[in-house]
Parts: sequence; C-alpha cells; structure tokens
Amino acid sequence: MTTRWWWALGALAVPAAALVVLRKIVGRIVLPGVDRWTPVLEATTDAIALPITEDTVRPGEYGLWHDGDGHTTVGPVLEIDEAAGVVRRAVVRTTGGVPSRIRWSGHVHPDPAAMRVDWSEVSVPTPVGPAPAWVVRPDADADDAGAADGDAARTWAVHVHGIRTTRVTALRTVPAALALGWTSIVPSFRGDGEAPWQGRASHLGTREWADVEAALDHAVADGAERLVLVGWSMGATIAHELLARSAHRDRIAGLVLVAPALDWEAAIRTQAARAGVPGPVVSAALGAMALPLVCRLVGLRSPVDVRALSWSRTPRPLPPTLLVHSSGDATVPFAVSERFAAAHPDRVILAVSEPAAHAWERNVDAVWFDRTITTWANRLPHTGAQV
Repeated sequence: MTTRWWWALGALAVPAAALVVLRKIVGRIVLPGVDRWTPVLEATTDAIALPITEDTVRPGEYGLWHDGDGHTTVGPVLEIDEAAGVVRRAVVRTTGGVPSRIRWSGHVHPDPAAMRVDWSEVSVPTPVGPAPAWVVRPDADADDAGAADGDAARTWAVHVHGIRTTRVTALRTVPAALALGWTSIVPSFRGDGEAPWQGRASHLGTREWADVEAALDHAVADGAERLVLVGWSMGATIAHELLARSAHRDRIAGLVLVAPALDWEAAIRTQAARAGVPGPVVSAALGAMALPLVCRLVGLRSPVDVRALSWSRTPRPLPPTLLVHSSGDATVPFAVSERFAAAHPDRVILAVSEPAAHAWERNVDAVWFDRTITTWANRLPHTGAQV
C-alpha cells in the first residue's frame, strides 16, 4: 500500500475515532444507564437483609424493584452487622414473590394503587401518539387547608419526572398535592419507555415538553384553572420550556422543582470531572449535540443546545417557585440552586433538605418534604392575582 493510501486511511480514522468517543460521551448524558442489582441475603414479611452499601444504609424510605415482578418498600434500618457486611431494614409493604436480587430506587410507590387513592389512567394525545398518564383526585371531603374561593378545586398539579426514569418517580409529590385538595396528573413522555417510542435518547426537555403540554391540555379541558408544575430533575427543564412555549402559561400559578436541572452544562461538567473526562472532550460533545446533522451522528433526532436550556442564560418570567434540593446531590450541583434562589429572592424559595442523593429529598424525610410544599402552596396568590 502506498504512503498516500496510508495518509488517506489515517485521515479517515481520526474523525471516525473522534465520533466514537463523542457518541460514548453523549450517550452517557442522554441514554438510559445500566441497572445495578443488589443480592437479597434474607427476606421475611417484616424485614429484608442486604449487603451493606452506600445506598442500603441510607436513612428514610426507599423502593426495591424485584428482578422480575414485584416491589418492596423498605423503611428504617433495623440492624447493621459490620462484621458480616449485612444490613436489615424494615419492610413497609411488598408485592410479588421473594426476590433473589433487587434494584434500589427512590420509588416508594410502585404505582398509584399502592397509595390507596382515587386514581385513573387516561390516554393523552401527544404529538407522537397517545401516551398514558395517571390522574389522582383528592377525596371529596379533603381538607382545603388555607385555600380560598375554591382555588384548590380548580388547581391541578402536573408532576413531571426526570431523565432515565418513568412517571413512577413523580408519584412522590402527589401526597402533598392531595393534602392541598389539588387534582394531579402524572404524564409519561417520549423516551421514557411508556409513551410512544421515539428512540432511547433523551433530548433534555427540548422535545419532551410538547408531550407534557398535552397533559396540560387534558387538565384544562377537565376544568383546571390554575396549574402548578412539579418538576423532578429534568422535569425542571421541561418546566423551563413550558413557561415560554405553553398555550397555558398564563394559568401556571407556581413551580415546585425538586433536585432541579437548572443548568445542564454545569451538571454535565461536574459529573464528567468526577469521571475523569477531560474538559475539551466534554466541550466537543456538547457542541456535537447542538449541531444539525452532527447531532444525529451522536444518537439524537434533533439538536440539543444545553446552554439554551439554562435558567440563567435563557431566563423565563417566573411565577412563585419552590426549589427543594440537598447539598448531598452529586448529580445536579446544589450550588446552582443556591445561585438561582439568590438571584430571584422575590420569586424563589430554596428549601434545603437533610443530606440526600439526587432526587431523594422526600425519601430521607417525607414529613418535612410534604409540609414544605403545602406551607409554600398555601401562600400562593389566589386565582386572578398577578403572578
């Protein structure tokens, strides 16, 4: 083979190798992660024994997905045997058979049925096809704590889950909405495995917001006059887009953002630095995500400009907003929430939970979490007030 051919092959190999690297980096941002399984050492109706890990000894309530059908909600730690490397936790409730291994999660409610509430599943017509959503209604005699002029009856909370998960994640804010007398809708959206299939890659809210807008359409058609967007992690980014694009933005009376992704670039760079990924490689990956045609080569259907999704770079008119976050979050920088709250003292309240991993603020203290939301919500302006 001539030298010219070697140079030609080299010229092709370099961009091909760069593309492989960029696809891998972008995939770590937008694609689902790999399930991590923990073996079950012993299980009874009252307790479950697991190996000691950073997760299994955390305080609070958590959800354990069985390998197969079933789910277990665990409560307090009953015993830690350091010598044996075993922790025993109380079982709050369980469905399905005894598992051989579990996947640890924050999902204390596997579905609305486990919550013993008045719920139904509806089909929401999104731009990509019908998507399932849960509607949860308060009891007829629910205490309208502090709400006046029937505001509670006309208010719907729209619970929006985050990246790499499903609507089950967002069920954790439904109890607070029920305590307020609000109706809740918990939608699915493209890419989460429940809504119509559009590939595995998340678009960080740039495409998904339209599916949540369809859930707002449903709520308004069913009588909602006030909307409160409740965004978990990436759900905050979807709220960011809805404040600018929604046909119902004048009805949005408030935001509750839990462990919110307010600045994707900051979040991505923080995680990349922890993983030892060089800054220039991250910059190249973010640039590839934002470019037409190139974005498709790295697994996206349309460009995603993470900088345009930043609440500080692309501000939105803010209704009253509650941020619930923990300094223990190693996924989404807590400092971003601090800066955002400091920049909007008249609109934003930052409620700091006990140390918790990403989006596990309610898991560590459900009573504090629900009370924080209901106290804030009872101070919202009534219907017709300027927000």
